[in-house]
Amino acid sequence: MPNWMRDYVSGEGLSEEETELNMTTVTSGNLVSYEEAVKSYKWREAMDAEMESIQKNETWSLTELPAGTKKIEVKWIYKTKLNESGKVDKLKVRLVAKGYAQQHGVDYTEVFAPVARMDTIQMIIALAAKKGWLIYQLDVKSAFLHGELSEDLFVEQPKGYEQKGNEHKVYKLHKALYGLKQAPRAWFSRIEAYFSHEGFQKCISEQTLFIKTSGGKILIVSVYVDDLIFTGDDEQMMLEFKQSMMRVFDMTDLGRMRFFLGIEVLQQTNGTYICQRKYTLEVLKRFGMEESNAVMNPIVPGFKTDKIGEGNKIDKYYKQIVGSLMYITATRLDIMFGVSFISRFMSNPTKVHLQAPKRILRYLKGTINYGIFYKKNENKQLIAYTDSD
Repeated sequence: MPNWMRDYVSGEGLSEEETELNMTTVTSGNLVSYEEAVKSYKWREAMDAEMESIQKNETWSLTELPAGTKKIEVKWIYKTKLNESGKVDKLKVRLVAKGYAQQHGVDYTEVFAPVARMDTIQMIIALAAKKGWLIYQLDVKSAFLHGELSEDLFVEQPKGYEQKGNEHKVYKLHKALYGLKQAPRAWFSRIEAYFSHEGFQKCISEQTLFIKTSGGKILIVSVYVDDLIFTGDDEQMMLEFKQSMMRVFDMTDLGRMRFFLGIEVLQQTNGTYICQRKYTLEVLKRFGMEESNAVMNPIVPGFKTDKIGEGNKIDKYYKQIVGSLMYITATRLDIMFGVSFISRFMSNPTKVHLQAPKRILRYLKGTINYGIFYKKNENKQLIAYTDSD
């Protein structure tokens, strides 16, 4: 096992504060109610931070509820955030609107918002590794709160933060709140307007990819909801971009890209290695395969089965395994054939069909550290392969 991978598994190197955080949250898990959270100092601190972010962003203003208008209820959501090594990173609290009560044409209209495709992320990593560029990562705090609303929406005062003497009043939203139907669209429109103002060009075939060139230098940015990765051939240009983003938005500088969308990223001088070790372990545990015997091939040579198999139907369970394995193919091309094969039986899976996906899981257990290594080289030729069918 590589030294960097050992750091993921070991529990060494934690500060006293991190150790306390680990003990507090791992034993209690994700809290599901305000009544439980209010008893914990760390959760209360996280709720205060969320409210402070909302107030600072001028998200709403207190007012009377207009006659004939309904208010939207809100709730607290609690989440323990883990880093790429599985250790507790922070406690995250969100105030979320119950958007399912909204009515189309009344409370919202347009809701679509694009997100970066996985092949776009891989192309950026491959390009950066090839040219020896570093990739950096930013996280937007309360991203949806930056999205401006065009509709008149009113929400109730959050539990535990009602204003004394004005408990009957509601908040009129000026900017989006998590949970609203139009929140993702409002946020993307806001960040898209920022990039346009700063001189970025949007990729025609990938709406979440923005490119800026200046004096022969290039800066590439990809947006995935509230996470951004950026790279380029000029460190000063990237530094100015980061400082500009942090002035306009409330951002967290995550430094070099290390963990993004469940993918571990190790940037080295001779290239970049990506894998999904942590996610694969979670999948094995989820489907009870963490103690299974490892095998050295993902599918038995010559294995065949009929579309209508024998045994009881396992519809939901089978589809969950296939969906999880499909995401792992982002860094594990060696299981692509097997995953494509088992996908054929998703319409009517039975117990006999379950043998093949379990075989792939056992193979992943024995090859947990496999991934993709993008080498640094000077060859600038782009090579593509396609199936003529």
